[in-house]
Amino acid sequence: MLVSTSAHAVVVATTTANITAPADDPGWANVGQCNSAGAIYLGNQWVLTAFHVNAGAGFPVVFNGTAYTTIPATGTRLTNNGVGGMTAQTDLIMFQITVDPGLPSLVISATAPTPGDDLVMIGNGLNRAASRTFWQVTMNAGANNDTWVETTGAHNVEGYKSAPGQAKRWGTNDAEGVGLNVDDGAGTVRSMVSLFDDDASGRPNEAQAMLGDSGGGVFHKNGAQWELSGVMLAVGTPGNPGFFDNPPADTADFGQSLTLMADLSFYRTQIQSIMVPEPGAASLAGAGVVVLLRRRRTGNIH
Repeated sequence: MLVSTSAHAVVVATTTANITAPADDPGWANVGQCNSAGAIYLGNQWVLTAFHVNAGAGFPVVFNGTAYTTIPATGTRLTNNGVGGMTAQTDLIMFQITVDPGLPSLVISATAPTPGDDLVMIGNGLNRAASRTFWQVTMNAGANNDTWVETTGAHNVEGYKSAPGQAKRWGTNDAEGVGLNVDDGAGTVRSMVSLFDDDASGRPNEAQAMLGDSGGGVFHKNGAQWELSGVMLAVGTPGNPGFFDNPPADTADFGQSLTLMADLSFYRTQIQSIMVPEPGAASLAGAGVVVLLRRRRTGNIH
């Protein structure tokens, strides 16, 4: 069971840095900010983000310190193509901006990552506290009612609280589960998840989403090519009985916290059709409004 809440900055287990592009850059400049959350520049003036951040309401989008005006009339909420058991609409929306920001177009993954595949997460959310926090957690019967007591002594969970301020930050994790249909409260989305693990030697930049990371990008390297594979949407826990639930708000907890991410391979054809409309829509262009858990573990984001 996935117990999720709206996704929240990427918390990195071993550092409060990672606020500039990594050496092997998957698309740092293409991840911007919109309405205190994330947004991803795809190309052809099109931007993708989570619907629940209310980005299509005309809020400007900021890339590399420059604010770009959005075109609300172009807002297009992605659908699930009538797949049974899923809501008609998703928690994903695309819209155009009025000016080309001079960024490269991203390649959207044609297939989902497989469990264990490395991911790079780039988001804009709350900073984390410098020091770890420790909790003694008691599991109670039922869903989402475990008791967390902060302590300096014996404990069974540790992690990080949030700290004031937000920052654009990158971190890494892997695909823990794929092919999931999850409704984070704003529509069902074909999804994948990662689990926040305490593995400083094996994965020094282990990442978990926090408040403000909704709409941030998730990248996977396919051979020599970086691809946009996901969009961060929500955080949560796997839930009882195997894991603790009901964690304190805005915390990243080792062995307990999940990041829920849209699997963009499921929506790739739809995204491409929006970015390159049918010929009959070309007449609009003149108006400038073109409707275009493999790895073993030890233990909505707006």
